[in-house]
Amino acid sequence: MAEKQAHIQVPIVIEYLENCRDLVPVCASWSFGHWGCQANGSFEETQREFQASSRSSLPLTLVALEDSRPAGMISLSNCDFKGRPDLSPWLKSLYVHPFHRNKGTASLLVKRLENEALRLGYERLYLTTESAKLLYTKNGWSEMDHVQTPYGDATLMMKMLLGARTA
Repeated sequence: MAEKQAHIQVPIVIEYLENCRDLVPVCASWSFGHWGCQANGSFEETQREFQASSRSSLPLTLVALEDSRPAGMISLSNCDFKGRPDLSPWLKSLYVHPFHRNKGTASLLVKRLENEALRLGYERLYLTTESAKLLYTKNGWSEMDHVQTPYGDATLMMKMLLGARTA
């Protein structure tokens, strides 16, 4: 009789990209492969963006690690949509590796990035999404507008951060 093996869930750890520079090429390849190649960007330019990641200023990138392996990423940036240069900062580059999807990793990354934005003194965040509106709505984001991005029709969303001053 074959023994049934128990599946042990390894917790996700979220780390600053600044603390694991060896993952810059991974983040750059995920970002370029998913978005950059569709917007006439270059891999080198994408890699430079991630190399500039800091924990004390923008751009800031967080990496989700499972058992010390990259599972996903998310960034906070001054600009992600040229159609609205008046809005800042932006949540961008939320990516979860296919092996790690549907396990709550994206929501963990979003919540942690919101806390990082608060820590840096920001009261609201913006994003555009072509396909993940439901994910962001479930995480308290509100729809602002419908816009055109290099990737197609998108929803422009905003979130007032808890703990931010109210006017």
